[in-house]
Amino acid sequence: MISAFTLVKISSQKSLDVFMKIKKLKPVEEATIVYGEYDIIVKTSTNNIEELNNFIYNTLRKMPHIVKTTTMIVARPNHTRK
Repeated sequence: MISAFTLVKISSQKSLDVFMKIKKLKPVEEATIVYGEYDIIVKTSTNNIEELNNFIYNTLRKMPHIVKTTTMIVARPNHTRK
């Protein structure tokens, strides 16, 4: 299982519209509107890297008003310090 966080930058004032569409997509576990350089953080879970690539390149980046994405793949899921 591949978990990843994708930062999404939206053009103009369309963050809420894009957010509502993103959170309904299949590999999305969670989506949050944030302040800063990016507008939305998306947490995904896919079966493999090819499925993640397909989601990022063929679904997310092709959505209207999305101008930039940055994806970080989780290296150690649920890793806690003791």
